[in-house]
Amino acid sequence: MNTAQLKIISWSLATLFGACLAAYVGDYLTHRAEREKRVSKEEVTGLLDKVPPIEKKADDIVAYERVNQTLNKYNWTGKAPPKVEVPTGPEVPVAVGPVPVATLLKVLLVKADSTDDSGSRAVIKYLPAAKVTLKEQTVVKHVGDALDAPNESIMVAAILPEGISFKFADTARAQELVKPVEFEKRLDMEELARLGGSSIPKPTEVRYPRSKTYGEIPERTQLVGDGIYQIGSKDMEEWETSYDVYLSEVELDRHRDPSTGKYDGVALTSVPANSVAAAHGAKEGDVIKSINGHPVNSTQEAISFVKNNKDKYDQWDVEVDSKGKIHIITYKVKKK
Repeated sequence: MNTAQLKIISWSLATLFGACLAAYVGDYLTHRAEREKRVSKEEVTGLLDKVPPIEKKADDIVAYERVNQTLNKYNWTGKAPPKVEVPTGPEVPVAVGPVPVATLLKVLLVKADSTDDSGSRAVIKYLPAAKVTLKEQTVVKHVGDALDAPNESIMVAAILPEGISFKFADTARAQELVKPVEFEKRLDMEELARLGGSSIPKPTEVRYPRSKTYGEIPERTQLVGDGIYQIGSKDMEEWETSYDVYLSEVELDRHRDPSTGKYDGVALTSVPANSVAAAHGAKEGDVIKSINGHPVNSTQEAISFVKNNKDKYDQWDVEVDSKGKIHIITYKVKKK
């Protein structure tokens, strides 16, 4: 292709493009007024109303639950698996014996009155096997009381120093004795009062279960239960001769009730970790409220009460407020 032919083709394309552009501009100018005319809302609404509604197709998707159920119930062939015949023989009755009472409950403490059964009482705690639906699983029982549902057929026959003797509605069944646990749980007086109110005995009247070393007097104080200490013979001698030395190890102060402003105990403001007081369960921040039910509002009052009654008691129950929670620390003293 020579130069002349290229020029002819270029001029032809330019002429064609110019003609198309002129036709477009002429058409736009001719219908300009019509194209710039605004369509009213009523016209648009009318046109849309004339559009026929779209038919809703039925959902042909199968729910996943049905597919999953089918896959689990049938194999891939669609056939149900063959049933397996399990040979069965004659049913053999299972002999069910009586359930021991010791598997249903624990005896936490007893107070036995040998002269009058009405003065005896005990605190028990139901175990899960008892299936008792009470809100509080720890309850007080007296002689003649039945256990709570569904164990009403079991009754308290006697409360003895060594435990509780239970009898049964089935009179042919022999009575069973359940012994107290060995210091597994110590109920404080606040909890005892909640359980039984005024019927609960004072701390000095409660007979706690004996430990394995009952009757022995250790030289040094030992923790023998939850909050229960056995005072050692040497500790007792040293305390009686030089109690002021022990007191100098700790810092004490009178405690005021923040709501009333009155003195209501002795606060332990400082208790060294290796002190004798710490070995006896004293903790910094504790407040001693009473000793054997006697309120103490000062250090001297506490010391005087103990010294004046040292021959009267062989067990000291110290009520302690530990960060708002009341509990009892017991000190047992065995005399030679």
